[in-house]
Amino acid sequence: SKLTYLRLSYNAFTGVAPESLGELTQLQLLQLQSNRITKMPNIPQLDGSIYNKSTFVTDCGVPSAFDEALECEHCTMCCNANEDCYPQEDTRIAEHLGLSYSTFAVLFISCFIALCCIVALSLYLFSKRKNRGNALTMSAERRLEEDDKYALSRIGNESVYSYFV
Repeated sequence: SKLTYLRLSYNAFTGVAPESLGELTQLQLLQLQSNRITKMPNIPQLDGSIYNKSTFVTDCGVPSAFDEALECEHCTMCCNANEDCYPQEDTRIAEHLGLSYSTFAVLFISCFIALCCIVALSLYLFSKRKNRGNALTMSAERRLEEDDKYALSRIGNESVYSYFV
């Protein structure tokens, strides 16, 4: 077929889009937004190079007019229930790391928690090492505690001065 442009937007179509759309080898533009299409066929020749970002437009945006958002891997632009259309682009994270936002978030939070645990363990070990050979500090602390007890026994626990001890 020599069909190159197919604009079927706002027609109240429902159900699954026919797989035969993929057989239209000359197709350069397909716009199906604002219908109730629940599944899209694979149409790889609509790569966005001729009409930039509006080559393959469907209702795959969020918020969706459907119970579950339509997933369309090859769509170049997704429209949502508010009639707003956005190009489907790889994010910087997807471009550089090959990760989705959710995978990156889980990885980032896991690394942050691991780093916090390493820092806490390091601080704990450092304080243990610092206090291990410091017998002078321990005896000084014991003397201070004994002095506090002696002062409280002399002035009394009910005295207003006990708050200073």
